Amino acid sequence: MDKSVVSIVEALKLNAEITPDKLCVGDKKNKATYREFWTMVQRAAAFLKDKGVKKGDMVVIRGAQKIEFLLGVFGVQLAGGAVCPLEKAIKDDRILEIMDFVASNIYLADKAVKNESVNNISLKELFKAVQDEEQPIELVNFDFPKEDELSEILFTTGTTGKSKGIEVTYGCDIFIAQNVMDSVEMGKDEVELITTPINHSLAIRRTYGAIYNGSSVVLTDGIKFVEDFFKLLDNYKITAITFVPAILEQVLKFAKDRFATYDHQFHYIQLGSAPLSETNKEILTKMFPTTRLYNTYGATESGCTVILEFSKYGDKKKCIGRTTVNTEILFVDDNRNRVDASLENPGILAFQGGMNMRGYYKEPEITAEVMDEQGVVYTNDLGYLGEDGLVYLLGRQGDVINMGGIKIAPTEIEEVVMKHEMVKDCACIPIPDEITGEAPKLFVALNEGYEFNQKELSKYMLSKLESLKVPKTFEIIDEIPRTFNGKIIRKELKALNDEK
Repeated sequence: MDKSVVSIVEALKLNAEITPDKLCVGDKKNKATYREFWTMVQRAAAFLKDKGVKKGDMVVIRGAQKIEFLLGVFGVQLAGGAVCPLEKAIKDDRILEIMDFVASNIYLADKAVKNESVNNISLKELFKAVQDEEQPIELVNFDFPKEDELSEILFTTGTTGKSKGIEVTYGCDIFIAQNVMDSVEMGKDEVELITTPINHSLAIRRTYGAIYNGSSVVLTDGIKFVEDFFKLLDNYKITAITFVPAILEQVLKFAKDRFATYDHQFHYIQLGSAPLSETNKEILTKMFPTTRLYNTYGATESGCTVILEFSKYGDKKKCIGRTTVNTEILFVDDNRNRVDASLENPGILAFQGGMNMRGYYKEPEITAEVMDEQGVVYTNDLGYLGEDGLVYLLGRQGDVINMGGIKIAPTEIEEVVMKHEMVKDCACIPIPDEITGEAPKLFVALNEGYEFNQKELSKYMLSKLESLKVPKTFEIIDEIPRTFNGKIIRKELKALNDEK
């Protein structure tokens, strides 16, 4: 890609000139080559301009995993605006609340929001208009966005605190796209299936990476019907897939054997948004012996920063992989001083590079809590760089169990427990201990037909873990609280424990 290109929409135009007949985007019903899609984007920008979208406008957009959503995004960006993508299931009152927060009165969606002050633009009408070449839409010369201009506001979906609006520039999009390409060694002829919600940073950034690369991307709305999933794999000759663990588990549950037959078709499978369990890593490695398998570490604030090819390094416990091409990783103490982190003395992970956000929208104080004046983004995760050059993660600072100075990752305990036949799901949190300062407590959700046997479970853990890592405190719970993408909501478990 030409290094002078500073936005994904400009990369789209360039790839339309280089490979006009290559598939650009597709979904269950529609598809478009690079030439076709670029023409549609230009028509979309002209359509949106006619509907009142002008340079500097913030457009709130809501839609499903379809071509029309991407048309809306790129159309707005080419028209000089920025987008704030929302999840499909969001309610009207929350939509209006977000629109007020991001100072937007333009709403682009399939269904209008009822408010007389809102300029509702129909996504269906836009898609119909750009496809109808007989409909008069005057194409005009648009200026491409500049590197430092706002591209998107993405709302976080974390497990702690309130949702925050993350400011992403066009230049940031480019750096993240390069990280995405580097992370999985994305080839020019990849056809990648994105199964995650398109408003989510993982999905939109994977899509940007494919378009920047000049490869192909196919969208699907989760895995509602397994047959539809396999039709996409066959019809588009999919070579790569992006999952979150929760969606992958659906495929493994309902069609594991059939899925395994695609090993020689896939170049890679990438998991993101939440850590993949060690059990499922082992399952995938056996199912796909010739496919590259990845688990991404990242955040909406920084994008794809660390990548683990677990089909290659699956035996390295607590390892999250190597940093991506534009990422510099730092380890710091509580005062943000750099430290030589190790297993015994882990440091807080921090990231420096052009992929980092501009800041939290209208939240300068909260921005300062996670980002310094040099643009370094500080996480709440503890880890270190191993002698092998790979990054190791113990867990979130407040979640890692400190037993008399020994740091225990709750995931290490959880991965062992999840392999026991009585356990449907589990989660581990630190609780106060008079002797060691902290100790692990295990919440367990049981498989149907099983009664809890603490002695049996403890004996099993002792065969797999050091004795100090085996919890002595247990609580049976109907369901472990998780986000839509599978992350444990530990704050709810801590609150539940505090009630006892």
